[in-house]
Formats: sequence, structure tokens, C-alpha cells
Amino acid sequence: MNNERLFILTGAPGSGKSAILEALAADFACVTEPAREVLADERGRGGTGTPQRDAARFVRLLLDRSIQKHTTAAAVNRTTLFDRGIPDCIAYAEMLSVDPAPSIAASDAHRYHSDVLLLEPWEAIYALDVERTMSFAETIPFHEAVVRAYERTAYSLFVVPRDDLAGRADHVRAFIVARA
Repeated sequence: MNNERLFILTGAPGSGKSAILEALAADFACVTEPAREVLADERGRGGTGTPQRDAARFVRLLLDRSIQKHTTAAAVNRTTLFDRGIPDCIAYAEMLSVDPAPSIAASDAHRYHSDVLLLEPWEAIYALDVERTMSFAETIPFHEAVVRAYERTAYSLFVVPRDDLAGRADHVRAFIVARA
């Protein structure tokens, strides 16, 4: 298992992570955001694992899905880019007033490359959708919680500069190639 080939792209909701991953899908294995999957699954089946209905269950499902994605990617010898990582579960726990201890333990047990790419809040590209319902103003404290979670788990954060999608994808690609 080579965790140094597992890279995280994290940061504020609506800051362009998914678009960058789509742009880089031909270059790296890309892992989609687990929170969107959990929300879609739970809402689709009428489940309670959403932040509004049962925040603790949501964080537990999110952590389980994040660990599964990490384990699957770590078993393959391929450079992989994740839309969020296990430490993001700490931020979700903090924001939803859920015990972060399981997420902290999982973050220690399941490591990624020590250098993490961070997208900062960017109102000009922020948009609401079915799964993203928080206002832009609400993304700021969430982003701050993400930064604290990664710092707490001993990762180094590197900000992706604001640019058009191609420029941001090029920056992420160069960052990963230099380290993989």
C-alpha cells in the first residue's frame, strides 16, 4: 500500500473540486466526494442519515464510505486524487456537533500523501444544487473547520490559486506529478 500516491483535493463547498477532478480524470484515478453519495443514497431511500435528520448517522455513514474509498484506492498501485478525504469527516463532525473521535482515529489509521491541495471559498463560482444547500456565507466556517481538521491530523495544506478551470487543473496536475 503506497499512501504517497493518494492525493486529496479539499476545501470549501462549491469551490470547484468536482470540476477539477472531472478535468483530471484522464490523468489520474479520481474518487468522487462521499458526502454527496451518502446524501443521495439516504434521500433516495428515505433514510435518516442526513445532517437534518440524524447528524451522527450521517457522519458515521460518511466516515464508513470515506474509509472504503481509501482502502480500495490504496490497494491499487495508481496515483489517485480524492474529492475530500477522511479528515474531512472531522470537519463534518465538528460542524454538526457530533463526536469527532472516530473520524480522528480513522484519519490517523488511513493516511494519504502528506501534502494536501486546498480550494478556498470563491463566491464567483459558488452555486447551490440538490445536495449543496448551504449559503455561501455558511461555507466559510465549514472551510475553516476543514483547515483545522487537516492541520490537526498533521497534513500540509497547499492552496490552489484561483484561475479558470484549465489553469486550476494544470496546477493540480503539476503538484501531483512533482510528488507522485
